[in-house]
Amino acid sequence: MAAIDGDVRDGVGLITMSNPARRNALSTAMLGELEAVVRGMDRDPGVRTIVLRGDGGTFTAGADISEFAAHHDSAAARDTWERTLTELFETLSGLTTPLIAMIRGHCFGAGMALALSADIRVAAEGSRFAIPAARLGIGYPFALAQTLVHAVGPADASEMLFTARAYADTEALAAGLINRLVPAAGLEEDVLRTASAIAANAPLAVRAAKAAIKAAAHPSMQPRALALIAETAGSHDEREGQQAFMQRRAPRFEGR
Repeated sequence: MAAIDGDVRDGVGLITMSNPARRNALSTAMLGELEAVVRGMDRDPGVRTIVLRGDGGTFTAGADISEFAAHHDSAAARDTWERTLTELFETLSGLTTPLIAMIRGHCFGAGMALALSADIRVAAEGSRFAIPAARLGIGYPFALAQTLVHAVGPADASEMLFTARAYADTEALAAGLINRLVPAAGLEEDVLRTASAIAANAPLAVRAAKAAIKAAAHPSMQPRALALIAETAGSHDEREGQQAFMQRRAPRFEGR
C-alpha cells in the first residue's frame, strides 16, 4: 500500500516514502501527503531535524508514470498534479528545519528533486541517480533546474538533463549530488548520527545558519537570514550554550 509515514524520535523527524510495488514511485496523493507531513514537522518545535528516506531498498523511482496519461489527457488532472508538485517544493524551499536525504537504490526524477531540496544528502554504495525528463518528453521545471545547477554547476546539470542517463554512486559524489557515500549496511546509522548531532545543537542558531546558506544562492533571502541571526543574540540558548561550555556540561537548548 502506498503511503507517507512520519515519526519523531528524540528531536529527529523521520519521513518514509512507501510504495513497494513501484520502487516507492510517488503518486499525486503521496506528494500531497508528503507536503502535509513535511509542513507539520517544520512547525513542530519538538522536531529539530528531518530525515527523508524510502521504504526498503530504494529512495524513490520518481513520479508514478502510470498516472502520466491521466495528467495529460485531462486538464483538471494536470492542474491537480502541477499544483500538488508546486505546493510540495514551495514547502521544501521554505523549510526552516534542516532536512537530510537518506538515499539508497534508485533516486530518479522527482526523487532527485526531493534529494536536491535537502540540506545534506547521504547515499548508500550502489545508489543510482537520474533525471529522465528528456527521455519522457517532459520540460524540466525551471525552479528545479536552478536547484540542480546550484548543486552541481551548469556542466554537470547539462549532462544530466540532456542525456537523461543514470549516474553511478561515485559519479554522483564527484559531481556534488551527494555529500558522502557510505556502505549500505551503515547508511541509517550514519544519517541518524548526523541528524542527532544537529538536533543536539541550538535550534535558533541552526535555523539561522540554514537561512544564511540559502541566502548565498538566493540573495533575496538575505533579510530573513539577517533577522534570524539577530534573533539568536541574547537568546536563552545563547546564554545556555556559553554557560554549558564554561561548566563543561552538555547544553540544554530550548529553541528560544
